[in-house]
Amino acid sequence: MLRIKSGYGTNTLPFWAVLNLYIIFICTSIPGLAISPIMGDLTRIFPGTSALESQLLEVGPNFAAIPFVFLGGWIGTRFNNNKLTFWTCLFYGVCGILFFFVPNMITLIILSFLIGIAAGILSPLSTAFIADLFDGKKRTAQYGYTSATLNLVLMGCTVATGYLAKIDWRLPFMIYLLPIVPLFFAKGFGKYIKEPSQIRKSADQGNQKVHYKFSEQVNIGMLVRYCAFYFFITLVIAAISLYLPFRYSNSSTAGDLTSILFFGIMASGYTLNWCLRFLKNKVAIVAIVCIAVGFGLMTFWSDVIIVGLGILIATYFYGIAQPYYYNKLSVASSRIALTLTLAWFASMDSIGNVVAPFIIDGIAKLFHTSTQTHPIIAFRLCFYMCILAVIAVIIYMIYSDIRKKGKKNEVVATPEADTTASSK
Repeated sequence: MLRIKSGYGTNTLPFWAVLNLYIIFICTSIPGLAISPIMGDLTRIFPGTSALESQLLEVGPNFAAIPFVFLGGWIGTRFNNNKLTFWTCLFYGVCGILFFFVPNMITLIILSFLIGIAAGILSPLSTAFIADLFDGKKRTAQYGYTSATLNLVLMGCTVATGYLAKIDWRLPFMIYLLPIVPLFFAKGFGKYIKEPSQIRKSADQGNQKVHYKFSEQVNIGMLVRYCAFYFFITLVIAAISLYLPFRYSNSSTAGDLTSILFFGIMASGYTLNWCLRFLKNKVAIVAIVCIAVGFGLMTFWSDVIIVGLGILIATYFYGIAQPYYYNKLSVASSRIALTLTLAWFASMDSIGNVVAPFIIDGIAKLFHTSTQTHPIIAFRLCFYMCILAVIAVIIYMIYSDIRKKGKKNEVVATPEADTTASSK
């Protein structure tokens, strides 16, 4: 049987366990995928569909996921993670089956919200499972591989669901049956993941139970910085898929450019460890500079090839930053608080995608223009926002270096003071 190195000494994992992990990870991002191909046909499928209902259907899964990412993270620090995953996947799968029997638009919206809830609960669990199953460079690589595989699947499913929708509008909902697969692996998968009760028992002092505060189990400053950074880059990258269809009226051109977005993130995931050898601890500044360069190409050139190159550069370095900081947080947090820590970080993805159009359109209105009539404005605003972010990162790096030098001087000065005092 094929086995995968875990990074924990000579320990290896069966291929089926890693495959199951990947499927759980993919399930966190498929809500809404089956809806995209039928968005333009909703008034035909459900006559009388209002603009508000269409918007609710589009943003519903991401909006519903936000509070349940935190709930999943909180529950994951206290209760059996394997059982939680099993019941969530069962709920997800049942909702997926019900999509085939949708009688009206309201039911479709409700089911979309429900699978968003399930995806939200699974999100912090799936990333915590990676931290449980892998260690060191293998863990870093797996965060990249899961991200890359997710985008490869999304790219393939986007094409497949488009063709399936032409045959029958219900066929794309087959993708929502994927959560049923982990149900068959649940019993065996539980042997490889750490449960909160086991973690707390090993961390408690003898027979005395210890009350753990979240703020004491994670580097809060690091968590806030990483969340802010991830929220920002998610927001600007979301603008690409949001405004490309308005910039390019030809749907095939817009579709080809959107596929580059998935390809860029996929390519970065499979080359993560290789790229980190060169970037080392400069990931934040390199990533934000390259995203700014990408938006510069998208903004100041109209040639489709150059715009595509800009999308590729921006999304490649977005794809490097995302798994890199997931891995950094798994080290910055104790295992007791890890699921909730990753929930905070994962929520930035949903929040960034939900608020992106409101923030970008709101800024455009301040300058008395509209992204609907002038979609290039959205790309220009993202470029300027990236420039400001580059400045902010540079300022923080300078500030951080000054603090480190100050601490080193204190360490050096202390022994000298002690020696002087003793000589007197």
